[in-house]
Amino acid sequence: MTMKDNTITTMIRKDIECLLIDMDGVILDNTYDNNFWQNQIPGVLSKKKNISFDDAKRLAIQIFNFKKNTKDWYDLDYWSNMLGIDIEAEKRSEESLSKIKLYDNVTSTLAELKKQTRLILITNAHRKTLNIKLEKFDIKPYFHEMICAHELYYVKEDLQLWYMLRSKYKLDYEKTILVEDTINNIHVALSAGVSSAIYLGDEEFKPNEKILKLDSINQLLSTLN
Repeated sequence: MTMKDNTITTMIRKDIECLLIDMDGVILDNTYDNNFWQNQIPGVLSKKKNISFDDAKRLAIQIFNFKKNTKDWYDLDYWSNMLGIDIEAEKRSEESLSKIKLYDNVTSTLAELKKQTRLILITNAHRKTLNIKLEKFDIKPYFHEMICAHELYYVKEDLQLWYMLRSKYKLDYEKTILVEDTINNIHVALSAGVSSAIYLGDEEFKPNEKILKLDSINQLLSTLN
């Protein structure tokens, strides 16, 4: 699909009222979260349980996968209780904080987009995680609203979340586009009535008229000019 004749770009130019924008993998690099759960926490578990790092990593993966795609997966308090580790403190460690990074030019892109349409950040991240990231990069001024799905008792993998968003924030889904890096979340949102989506991830998917693949959120600006 080309940018020129894609129906999504036509909609962005003419009819769009709201962009629902994911945070991690769209605005922020995923390195922080990936390293935290795949390396930092296994390292802490290794010392805590006096086992090898490899054994700790296998244990962590088994525990984490049990809760994958659920609300608990993103809940820092849940994992602190489950693992006996102060997850928030670990996330605030210098080892971790140094890995929080914005994608290049993203703030200027958001500033321009906000001039033209309503911007809502929608993230599965726990509020504590969001606050840590905002302390390093204050992206709050670039959005009209910032929503932690967790606080609505669902996550983006749940169909119910998208119905709640539409009602609570008075969204016209026929004039709303999701910008997201997880293809499954896109499919769920589309099933709930979101008109179309911009996909920024690397997963394989079957192209269709409702999903446009871009490499960066920055490319959205070219569709608005």
